[in-house]
Amino acid sequence: MQRIKQGVLYAFWMVAAAVVVGAVFNLARPSGIPFVGDWSPKAVTKIHAGDMEIIGPGNAFELFEKGQALFIDAREPGDFSGGHIQGAMNIPLESAAEHLDEVRALLKTGKTLIAYCHDVDCPLSADLVKDLRNQGIGPIKVMPEGWVGWMDRGYPHE
Repeated sequence: MQRIKQGVLYAFWMVAAAVVVGAVFNLARPSGIPFVGDWSPKAVTKIHAGDMEIIGPGNAFELFEKGQALFIDAREPGDFSGGHIQGAMNIPLESAAEHLDEVRALLKTGKTLIAYCHDVDCPLSADLVKDLRNQGIGPIKVMPEGWVGWMDRGYPHE
């Protein structure tokens, strides 16, 4: 029984030491992970999207109802064919270069272009918008909550 107690105590101190060493290294690194932070959908998207303009599903739906929104689905074609926002155009990140003229034409309509992917943890829409921006195409907003946020609210889909 004494050996078990010693083993548990030894394991506890090893874990405690590892946590302290890890925390010290994290604090010392310029790009350390914050211990406390804002993990809301918009904040997480800012990690991916940086300075891009973001829009929530509610505001995107208002534009959709007024006929002022055009959606770009950045998910893979299989995910897109499984369901997407009504009228959305599928432009996976890896094929963005093939759709530059189409996106330019969409921008000329004067409507708001909104890119989305699966959910707040999906970086594809932000990466697609960055890629298009590097090609001189924009502005395009990013909807962080994506397909999941749209469906959770029961908005129109195909």
